[in-house]
Amino acid sequence: MARYEITAPHEGAEQIADVTFTNGRATADEVGEGALLYFRRHGYAVEQLDDKPTGRTTGRSKPRG
Repeated sequence: MARYEITAPHEGAEQIADVTFTNGRATADEVGEGALLYFRRHGYAVEQLDDKPTGRTTGRSKPRG
């Protein structure tokens, strides 16, 4: 999974979905899609720090069919 920096819309310490915020900021390696949707929906800034794909790749060059 990708690495993310998440900034809360407020300062403070909290833990949401296994992501621990200090002074309104957190860096996390494994954040589920549901948690990412929650953060975005509630005004958190979510930035992907690397460009690793977030899914499986099959290595196929031709489409199935």
